[in-house]
Amino acid sequence: MDLGAITKYSALHAKPNGLILQYGTAGFRTKAEHLDHVMFRMGLLAVLRSKQTKSTIGVMVTASHNPEEDNGVKLVDPLGEMLAPSWEEHATCLANAEEQDMQRVLIDISEKEAVNLQQDAFVVIGRDTRPSSEKLSQSVIDGVTV
Repeated sequence: MDLGAITKYSALHAKPNGLILQYGTAGFRTKAEHLDHVMFRMGLLAVLRSKQTKSTIGVMVTASHNPEEDNGVKLVDPLGEMLAPSWEEHATCLANAEEQDMQRVLIDISEKEAVNLQQDAFVVIGRDTRPSSEKLSQSVIDGVTV
């Protein structure tokens, strides 16, 4: 993860003004058109979680049974379980951070969770067949590879 490049790439996945989302049991769910920045940022968070656990983390792009115009994202911990509660809080904080605060938020998470940034990360990404899922999955990939 290149913290210096995050500002540049984050601008390509800009957060809509005034949008506030909450990570819940189903992850993030809303209209697909509002999720590009969330997907990018969850890619970043999945990398940090993987480095912290020294395990593979899953990112699933889907809104399950919701209407086709919706989409969502859910992070999956190493044994297939829900994301740890403290990391759900990190997900909400990161998704709602202003562009200029992204580096600080990522550093704060790394320090709070004792993440070794030199550790390798392994992230598996899945998606459903909704029309928006391909583009949104690419935003996750952008976050994982920055």
